[in-house]
Amino acid sequence: MSIQNKIILGTASFVGIMLLVGWIIINEPARMEVFTQQWEGRSIERGAELYLNNCYSCHAEDGLGLSGYAPALKNPMLFLEENPGKVANDQLRAMRAELNQLRRAIENYQADITLRAELLARRDAAPEGSEERQSIQMQLDEVDTRIRLFDPNTPQKIDELLPRIAEQEAKVEELRAQGWELNREPRLKELNWTGGLEAYLRSTLIAGRPTSGQLWNGNIMQAWGQEAGGPLRPDEIENLVAFIMNYREEALKLTPNDIRQGFKIASEGTVAADKEVLGAGVDVMALDLSGGDATAGQQKYTSFGCAACHSAPGGAAYNFAPTAGTYTRVENVRLRLDQFSGYTPEQYLAESILYPSRYIVPGGEAVQMPANYADQMDLQDLRDVIAYLSTYR
Repeated sequence: MSIQNKIILGTASFVGIMLLVGWIIINEPARMEVFTQQWEGRSIERGAELYLNNCYSCHAEDGLGLSGYAPALKNPMLFLEENPGKVANDQLRAMRAELNQLRRAIENYQADITLRAELLARRDAAPEGSEERQSIQMQLDEVDTRIRLFDPNTPQKIDELLPRIAEQEAKVEELRAQGWELNREPRLKELNWTGGLEAYLRSTLIAGRPTSGQLWNGNIMQAWGQEAGGPLRPDEIENLVAFIMNYREEALKLTPNDIRQGFKIASEGTVAADKEVLGAGVDVMALDLSGGDATAGQQKYTSFGCAACHSAPGGAAYNFAPTAGTYTRVENVRLRLDQFSGYTPEQYLAESILYPSRYIVPGGEAVQMPANYADQMDLQDLRDVIAYLSTYR
């Protein structure tokens, strides 16, 4: 082959390779998107199988829950950022407050007109130059100022506001009839959960809800993740999360009347009546924190919801405050900070549990840890959890 033909062949090959690479580059995003969709689809399918094998007996095959037994997962209150019933009711309250304010303004104006006439009569009857006359004049000046500041359009504003209130009242009643609770936040806001829905589902699946029997007639949601002693691998937990998240589009079209069972919230009455909880404001430094049982503490660490965030990969606090190594970090890092001078590891842990906002671990600024454990734990609960954490040296 001549040199000229070799050059032509090489040039053609180079151009062909460049065209092929360019074609791949152009089409790669679309190919990856298709691949991702296929992967997510398979994950949802596997999650559906796991749901039918493990979850449907409580949450129902269609995800709409079983009355008195377990809540719906295909639930608008799980996926919504705002409860439309509460939003509409809050707007109605604001309108009514505005109406009351306008009506009070008219009442005050009318009262000032009457008061002005009385003050004028008293002033004119008082001796010229007397202190009494001067005092009345000062009061009269204040009344005149209020009268001048009165908005003459107030009656018109009331007339315009009344039909808006009537329309809003009808809207609120329509939402109430659909089953929306007017003073309740969506699920994540209700729980003060700031880590996102996927993280909430993941942590709940992994650690379960050991105290759910108090709400659901003894029906307890077990821990499903292997990290918390359950049967499911991390990838299976992720498949279940994907399956439940796939409810979103359909759930957002539903109203509370379309599901069989909504969420319940634990009331303060779920704490045993004979349990002497520590109570808000307890002085950590005055507590005797010895005598904890690490075995009991492990169970309590899960039942109080700590394991869901701190022990499970993907948990809200796992990346910056994992359970593993807790006690070692306290001794080697936290207690070297000036603000914890004089603390023992147990006192630091107690304060972190009862008053989590006093010190935010680096990386945890965006995560809100529950601040009501003092109203849930008695002294032995706290001792046991600390004893359990002390095993992570």
